[in-house]
Amino acid sequence: MQNCTIAAAPDLQPSFNVRTYLGRPWKDYSTTVVMQSFLDDLIVPRGWLEWPGHRLDNVYYAEYSNRGPGANTSSRVKWSRKINGTEAKSFTARAFIEGEKWLASTGIPHSLDFL
Repeated sequence: MQNCTIAAAPDLQPSFNVRTYLGRPWKDYSTTVVMQSFLDDLIVPRGWLEWPGHRLDNVYYAEYSNRGPGANTSSRVKWSRKINGTEAKSFTARAFIEGEKWLASTGIPHSLDFL
């Protein structure tokens, strides 16, 4: 996920009090990267939630250059990663899904590289 806003809907914000995670691994070798996004304060400080009974030694859950009150990575789970720009670049639409070959034809707004 790149350049996203992870926040409660405006009509829910005054009373929103639900523990919210960035994701959780539910299969071996699952991968999730959240980068260059705004994370509101609804994000639980540990960021990610284990799925009981699944291995964590072969999953890839990472963050890069996020902002907002939920973006502090100091209390994240040990098996998640804070990656640098070189590593994050491999998860842009251009590199990860060869977006330059097909995304324009969808008409969906997108960015192929870093913002």
